[in-house]
Amino acid sequence: MIRISTQMITERSLSAMLRQQSDLSNTQLQLSTGRRVLTPADDPASAVRVLGLNGAVETVSQYQNNIDRLTSRLETEEGSLNGITNLLQRARELTVQGNNDVLSPTDKGAIAVEVRQLRDQLFSMANAKDSNGEYIFSGYQTGTRPFTYGAGVYTYNGDNGQRELQIAPGRTVADGDNGFGLFMNVATGPVTTVNVVAPTDPAPAAITAGDITIDGGNGNGAISIGALPLAADPAERATQLRDAINAISGETGVTAESGPANTLTLTSIGGTGIDVTLAGTATTANTGLTTGTTPPVTSRRSVFETLDQLVSTLEAGDSVTRYITDVDLALEAVIEAKTSVGGRLNAIEEQKTVNEDLKLNLETQRSEEQDLDYASAISRFEAQMTALQAAQQAFVKVKGLSLFNYL
Repeated sequence: MIRISTQMITERSLSAMLRQQSDLSNTQLQLSTGRRVLTPADDPASAVRVLGLNGAVETVSQYQNNIDRLTSRLETEEGSLNGITNLLQRARELTVQGNNDVLSPTDKGAIAVEVRQLRDQLFSMANAKDSNGEYIFSGYQTGTRPFTYGAGVYTYNGDNGQRELQIAPGRTVADGDNGFGLFMNVATGPVTTVNVVAPTDPAPAAITAGDITIDGGNGNGAISIGALPLAADPAERATQLRDAINAISGETGVTAESGPANTLTLTSIGGTGIDVTLAGTATTANTGLTTGTTPPVTSRRSVFETLDQLVSTLEAGDSVTRYITDVDLALEAVIEAKTSVGGRLNAIEEQKTVNEDLKLNLETQRSEEQDLDYASAISRFEAQMTALQAAQQAFVKVKGLSLFNYL
């Protein structure tokens, strides 16, 4: 015979009520948080999957943050490059305008003033900052002002790096372009220079037409400078040669300028070089020229120096033909950079859409794993509440039982 004591009944009743209260509390917490899995013990397998999905969602969110930062920085760079493009296009127009011998020194001086203003604007834009106060064209040194000017020298203070941000697994995109290649190390047009010595013949003889030909490498071939009359001295011969060469410069692309001590300097802008041929009556002694081909030389300089030289040449009233090509090449470098920026903006916009779809898919999977079925939870809550109330009422009645009630 089993003896059921009052203590046993009390302990079992309290245990049942506490268990019901614990289950009810857990359901209430699920309803308040909207999550089915509150601790790993609730569903170990789902808890592991949710943990992995949380990490994946956070990673994609970081990619999206990187894309937003890239977009802001690249749009700022694109705006700067658009402004610089407009400046260089205007500089080219002024260079072509200034390359007119009809203009007076005053007119060329006025053009030089505007070119100088364009240079100052360009220098300011090259030191542009993004919305975070970081310099756009400094490479990795985003806190360092990229360009400074002092003692007649333009200095680049950044580096040649290109900072990149990750926008997807295994995919990074540069958030800017360093200013060295864009503004400092800019190609200039090919220039051929031939230094012509003074004639050594005291009274240079006449030259027959066709005996001196010049090919400026512009595709027109060798052109005769024509006949030259007897010269009284080397100085007169040098003047004859200069005038004859400049008279056909429209065909050859070669210009001649007088130098010290009856020398000349022949210059060709563009083309493949200058080829000089002497024959018959033309000799080095009576012309200072030498048969031979001089190849062009290309160099690199900063776009700021190019504009400075253009200003100086305009103020001196000299020809600015060579700077048309130089400004064109600087403009091409900027347009190429702008095209690259536009391509990167398109790429990150497409990746942003892909990331959004991926994030939505991951969040959907996470929701399926951890989110609560409210209808089921509410039904369970009501059932647990009823069970708890029943247990409480039963306990009260059991506690009230006594043999004295039947005596």
